[in-house]
Amino acid sequence: MTDEKGSSVGIRRARPPEGERLREIAVAAKSHWGYDLDRVQQWAAIYDFSADGMREKEVYVAEAEGRAIAWAALIPRGELMWLDDLWVEPEWIGKGIGSLLFRHAVERAIRLGGKQLEWEAEPNAVGFYENLGGRYVRDSEPSLWGRVIAVMGVDLGDSSRR
Repeated sequence: MTDEKGSSVGIRRARPPEGERLREIAVAAKSHWGYDLDRVQQWAAIYDFSADGMREKEVYVAEAEGRAIAWAALIPRGELMWLDDLWVEPEWIGKGIGSLLFRHAVERAIRLGGKQLEWEAEPNAVGFYENLGGRYVRDSEPSLWGRVIAVMGVDLGDSSRR
């Protein structure tokens, strides 16, 4: 994929030393939706971006000009796969990067034997996921912020969404 400047955007596995860069992207992306920056930073500080923490998931990075601009994390759980994260730097939102990462996660989940992919959808991203074939499955348990949000999913046998 190329952006409007002609820069190539590729997807690769995350490297253990770039955990803090991935945290920065998550903070910037969540803050973009109007959440209080201090609260978002406290939320992001809870997550383990160490090399060991990143090895517990399949973490993929979208990269442009040698720089990580977005990332997604997939947790294989047998036939039910879990999309744990998908975050895009605000200046890249709306340019197809999130869709590219989502499709990559779907294809990887299929290769791992998944039949269903599910995730908790940030309320501001529900429309994005619906456009990619995601559908409401159930409500989540209350989050760290005390919110109940939509758990969405896609049937990995449905080729119309790819």
